[in-house]
Amino acid sequence: MLGRKLDKKARGNIMRIIKKLLLSVASVAILTTGALAADPIITVEPAYIEPIAGFDWDGFYMGVGISGSTYTPALTAVSADIIAGFNVTSGSMLFGAEGWFGAHSDSSPATNWGGGLEARVGALITPDALLYVSGGGQFYDAGGQYGFIGAGAEFAVTDSLTFDLEYKYLGWSNTLYTGHSLGLSALWHF
Repeated sequence: MLGRKLDKKARGNIMRIIKKLLLSVASVAILTTGALAADPIITVEPAYIEPIAGFDWDGFYMGVGISGSTYTPALTAVSADIIAGFNVTSGSMLFGAEGWFGAHSDSSPATNWGGGLEARVGALITPDALLYVSGGGQFYDAGGQYGFIGAGAEFAVTDSLTFDLEYKYLGWSNTLYTGHSLGLSALWHF
């Protein structure tokens, strides 16, 4: 009988503990539900991000340029040119062709005229910046002809104006000279 009384007493204690737990859980649930119901429902809509328009590299361009060259053995030259070209983009790749014609003055001291053609392949590293490699040929009225490879960077500064900085290795010639050329151009795109 003592065992049954302990069992009844233990059962009573357990029942009181369960009642207190249930009452506590119910109180927390009621208080939390009231607090949650008072909070507004916030919905977040995805923000519209305006695509970066960037510079329009496709189409014709014209401009002016100046370049300085050093030739081995011991000849330097400066050229001022009128430039015309055309670009086509495909994704972030650019394909182009360019020609130029202008005055050429070297340390011989002769002032001549010359020109050239080049093909360009490049990558748009940003919508307004182009890195490219080039190859082509140039000639001078005195008879010099050069094949070259080069690399350059072109940057858009307005909606229609770019600045182009290009290095050329003038390595193949019908003369004794080989050389290096560095040029800067301002180009207006149509």
